[in-house]
Amino acid sequence: MKHACLIAGALYAAMTMPTQAKDLFELGLSVDSAPEVREGFTTISDLFDALSTEGLTQLSPGYTESSPATAALYVRGLPAEASFQSGSTTLRFRVPSLGIDVSFTGETRDDSRDQFEDYIKANGGDILKRMLKELARVSPVDPVAGNPGSLMAQMGAQDFADAASVSGNPGGTGSSGNLFGIGLGYDSNSLGPYDQNVMRLPLSFGFDLSNGYRLTLSAPIYRVESEGTDSYGASFGAALRIPLTADWALTPALRVGAAGSGDLGSAAALYSGSLTSRYVWHFAGGLDLGMTNQLALYQSRSISAGDYEADYDLSNRSLKNGLDLAGPLNGTFLGNGAQWRAWVIDTRFYGDELYSNSWQEYGVSVGTRVQAGAIVYEQLNFGISYLNGENDVSGLKLNFGYRF
Repeated sequence: MKHACLIAGALYAAMTMPTQAKDLFELGLSVDSAPEVREGFTTISDLFDALSTEGLTQLSPGYTESSPATAALYVRGLPAEASFQSGSTTLRFRVPSLGIDVSFTGETRDDSRDQFEDYIKANGGDILKRMLKELARVSPVDPVAGNPGSLMAQMGAQDFADAASVSGNPGGTGSSGNLFGIGLGYDSNSLGPYDQNVMRLPLSFGFDLSNGYRLTLSAPIYRVESEGTDSYGASFGAALRIPLTADWALTPALRVGAAGSGDLGSAAALYSGSLTSRYVWHFAGGLDLGMTNQLALYQSRSISAGDYEADYDLSNRSLKNGLDLAGPLNGTFLGNGAQWRAWVIDTRFYGDELYSNSWQEYGVSVGTRVQAGAIVYEQLNFGISYLNGENDVSGLKLNFGYRF
């Protein structure tokens, strides 16, 4: 446990390292014939506030409530525009890529801005749904889908890990083993122009159902920091390991999860079902070659995030295929049963278009194993892996896990 504490301390130190934030929201204001003034914002609420009379005056002191003004908006990668004509209180909002063009007229320009914000919060005319679905396609840091730190990616990775971490003989014997699992993980991702840091706390409990059958309940929770904004997510799933032979097992799993961020004005619930196949070949010298293949289906549902009722309307499926090679690790502080492992995992998403539809993971780990009834489970494990994917996605993952 001394070494486990040192590893956990190193992970915590990495989590707390400061980073330079970039703006996820930007506004370029043009008033009359004055040069454009640009300003960046951390949260979507700050962006809405900047569209008030006070906010526009701070950006351009020459602005008045009768000035012609155009605000070019950049919302997490989605271009939009808000404008007032000369002498008018009507706020016109446009998202050219989606064909959105709506106007709001109040007694004052602030009244018009408030009408616009209320309309978006109420998901009027499905505008917010269309924008959120587009953000999953164009935004590198969407909390729900399209990047390795998103809810959709986290749910699939958990089901894959639950299936890939066990092996054994369905006809074997041994004392019944019900194991708790707790872990700590840190991901540092580069997503296009932005940085993303993910802190993960995976929790699980496995029930030995005899003869190699095993039910695993897992509930990972995580926090994502992206350029000064925070989002949170969690999921709960159940996976049943079904042994077909001594070296081959199928694991169907069901999972429900939710993620959201008041800073980003985004939230959604996801449901998933997956089927994972795991086969292991055994070679001389204690070497094992494992192949893990997963098919998963995802469907989004609406959820509230602060004042926003958000619905992504996403329907996706994924294929995740991995190969891993493991062997004995003798003569170390980990003792008998210690093992090294190296792997490569390819992940691909299909269905609704996402910012990054594929990425690959290359990793190594060291750990110990424990017999739990008829199967062998990884007990103490520390791993590091590198990610590389579509649209300039890359990352480094650190994982620590312990089952008892």
